[in-house]
Amino acid sequence: MTSMRRQGCVLPRGWVFITWLLAMVLSPAAAWADPPGPDTLPVHVVSVKSGDALDQAEALTLALRKAVRHSKGWSLADSRQSLEYLALKMGCADPIDAACEARIAEVLKADRFLWAVVSFEDEAQTTVVGQLNFFVRGEGTKRATLKYSANLDDANADALVGVARTAVDEVTGGAPKGTLKVSAGGVAGQLYIDGAPVGALPPEGGSFPLPSGEHQVLVKAPGYSDAQATAKVKPSKTVEVNLSLVEVEEQAPTDLRMVGGFTALGLGLAAGGVGLWAALEVDGVRGDPDWERFRSSVPQGTNACDAAEAQNNAAIVDQCDTAATMEIIQAVAFPVAGVAAGVGVYLLGTSTLFGGGDAEGDTPSALTITPIVSPQVQAMSIQYRF
Repeated sequence: MTSMRRQGCVLPRGWVFITWLLAMVLSPAAAWADPPGPDTLPVHVVSVKSGDALDQAEALTLALRKAVRHSKGWSLADSRQSLEYLALKMGCADPIDAACEARIAEVLKADRFLWAVVSFEDEAQTTVVGQLNFFVRGEGTKRATLKYSANLDDANADALVGVARTAVDEVTGGAPKGTLKVSAGGVAGQLYIDGAPVGALPPEGGSFPLPSGEHQVLVKAPGYSDAQATAKVKPSKTVEVNLSLVEVEEQAPTDLRMVGGFTALGLGLAAGGVGLWAALEVDGVRGDPDWERFRSSVPQGTNACDAAEAQNNAAIVDQCDTAATMEIIQAVAFPVAGVAAGVGVYLLGTSTLFGGGDAEGDTPSALTITPIVSPQVQAMSIQYRF
């Protein structure tokens, strides 16, 4: 047969190949994890053995290879041997033991390989059961139980690929790990990897197992600027990162007592200024000639302001109101000024300005300041012990 029909058209055999090639080139590429190379560990997948579930075993083999190809840090080694053939060739007992696994590894020239044996769970043939084994030279074998529906006999079925990925992750432990050795030039600090705190980094440095791939390394230390770097961890290898921390001059903490002292003194001066202004206003009212004349005209024992209201003398009433307001301001401003000044002097006396304490005021001072405030007196008592 030299041609084929498609949608009513006859295509020569050569065009069939070209059409297939274009489809392969233009179709979306599979998102493989890591290609074979120094940054990955090769894994052989031996064809799954089964005495009855042959279609399921073949599909599982392909799904396992796909799972390895899509696993970070692993690469699929080129291996087409079947477990049944290798076991027969090596004269392995049934079930396969550790000695047989080692002989199979020699034949494959592999340090690690996956193998499995599956079968139908019962005569109904609705469920496949078995075990996935991951042999690693020098470390032994890790195993994962397999159990899934027998209708998963298509290697491209998402459900079967999911079964294979879960089993592969279980026996391999995920991405292969390497070792990251971090040092900070003899400085002890706090280590962060990929933004997460790892713990204290001793002066001599430390080693940390990490999945293969790139990782962000950050070291923080008091008195030093942060140092960071990007490290690429390789499977089963040790990568060293040496960070240089630059010493920075620490700024002295703000003396809150000194700040508070000057603020309180400023408030006291402002309140005292307001009180002085109010006192001058009251004196101005009392020294006004019109006020003096009116007050002298009022009988002794009579309140001049009450008399001005009774006589509807608006000018004198305004002066009385002004004087009353200013007296209230005096009564408030002068005590506030006294207390604020006392607090300000106390805070300054116990600050680092006069050597009375540290920046937080933790050291007791020999200076003692006691504000004295009353309606008649606004003063303070200052004592200093030598």
